[in-house]
Amino acid sequence: MKIDTRAGSIELIAPLRQLGVPVEEAILPAGDVEIVGNGPEGRPVLVGVEVKKLSDVLACMRDGRFAEQLRGMSESFEVKWLLIEGRMRGVSDVIQVAHGSRWRNDGHYRYQEFVSWLMTMCQRGGVLLWRTENQEESVAWLKALYHWWTLKSYEEHRAHLNHYQPQLLGGITPFEPPTLVQKVAVCLPGIAGTRSKAISLRFSSIREMAKADEKEWSSIDGIGKRGAKKLVEALNGK
Repeated sequence: MKIDTRAGSIELIAPLRQLGVPVEEAILPAGDVEIVGNGPEGRPVLVGVEVKKLSDVLACMRDGRFAEQLRGMSESFEVKWLLIEGRMRGVSDVIQVAHGSRWRNDGHYRYQEFVSWLMTMCQRGGVLLWRTENQEESVAWLKALYHWWTLKSYEEHRAHLNHYQPQLLGGITPFEPPTLVQKVAVCLPGIAGTRSKAISLRFSSIREMAKADEKEWSSIDGIGKRGAKKLVEALNGK
């Protein structure tokens, strides 16, 4: 794990080392933390984390600074995380941020505004999001992230295979978008995420899928004769 030695992240180095995480000090082109993870088929994956205090994130909503940082992270990392550290209250009113034992309004931001901005960064910027209450939890989370990506090869990692199940979200792996065949298959009657994957592995094109007869459809695991008939009828506009 590489940690940027500039202000804002240098204080993470000592506690991470105390937890046994191998840390290399560096000046990163983007982000505060860099992890070289074990990707599919042995391919390395660069994972970047931008660590921000909650008050700093609220300030970024006004000055647009994080959007520029996110562009730099997109150029440097395949997987991008925004880790927000801090406590807040006031979900029905103006957000208050904890500063030690005191609560303070940092710019009079409302909760709806805050969440909307974060969702925009996630949806439009492709960044993943996590929030911790303090530095102790941030360090523990970074250790967990490092272990998740590095302890085993990707194919042996139980978290990848059992808990995440990316095919339910459309793609064959977390790094592959769903194929056109899979996107169309999900819209067909009785087809769920796992069956759409099986269909995309059977048919190489929409035309091939549309021309298939009931016998070919029923040979796909989980479809059966009745399901095959419905699919053929749907593809033929009946």
